Order: sequence, then structure tokens, then C-alpha cells
Amino acid sequence: MARIIHCHPGRTTYAYHIFTDLDFWDARRIIKDLAFVRRNFGQDPPGSEFPTQVVAEDISRSDRGKLDKRLKKALVAPPRHIVVEGLLKDGFFEFDPLAYYPSHWSRKKIFHFTLHRLPLDNAALNSPYQTVLVEWKGDKIRIEKIKRKEKYDPLIRTKQDALQRIKVPACF
Repeated sequence: MARIIHCHPGRTTYAYHIFTDLDFWDARRIIKDLAFVRRNFGQDPPGSEFPTQVVAEDISRSDRGKLDKRLKKALVAPPRHIVVEGLLKDGFFEFDPLAYYPSHWSRKKIFHFTLHRLPLDNAALNSPYQTVLVEWKGDKIRIEKIKRKEKYDPLIRTKQDALQRIKVPACF
């Protein structure tokens, strides 16, 4: 379900070079050790639409097939950096889930998937004074930054509590 654009051989030094609309962190999790995953900050194709590059120096045909198969089966969601950019600039981010998720999914499943892939423990989205509200607004999902009623200061008493606080990437 992920879109793939192959880079023109004259514009790259890699044997295998593609752009995909998968989020950088999702692509790293899916591709694992088959190839290198890099961010796309360029304009051709635009980095906001295709935020990830997948490159490999020397790749066999079987590995290339595995890579293409994994990318085609992957679920695409709004890239995390686009969500955070919308929250920081406008205070909210709104998107149509039917543009990303399968149409046969229920509203509950779409909401669950969206909520659990957001890095809600990251300081850009969740601080002691602000948090985010994820809700349905008609047929769209809206992620909005809201102010907490009182300062949230979690107590970390055990090693497990400390490990739970660092489970999300700190950058987008």
C-alpha cells in the first residue's frame, strides 16, 4: 500500500535507490537490515510527500524482491514530522483517514492505530503543561494541542517506569 518512486540511475550513486511515502521510523522497522533508510529533505520528489529514501550499495535480486514486497504490504499513515509540524505551527493537525488506511477498517480500529503510532511521550507533543487530544471531527481525525489543567509530573520509582518513558524516538 506504500507508494514507491524509483530514483533515476543518473541521479544516484547507489545500485538501489527508491523514495517511499512511509514514515522514516516505520520504514526502518519494516526494512530492518535489507537496506539503509534515509530521510528525504529534497524537493524532487518533495520530502513532505515522500519523507523516506531506501538505498543499498549492492543488493541481490531476492533481497530486492523481499524489500519491494515488504514496502507494498506496509500501511501508510501521516508522517510523524508532518503531524508535529502542524501541531507546532497551527496548534492542530487534521487528516482524512480514508486517504491512508484501508476502507474496510472500522472507525475504532483507525482511531486505535492512529493513537498508538503517535509519539505521545515526545516533548513536542506532550509536556508537563500541554498534551494532545485525538478525536473524530466528522469524517476526519483531528489531533489538537491542549493545555493541561495542572502540571503533570510523573513519579519514576522503578527501572520499568524509567524505561517506559524513553520508548519513543526523540526526533522526527
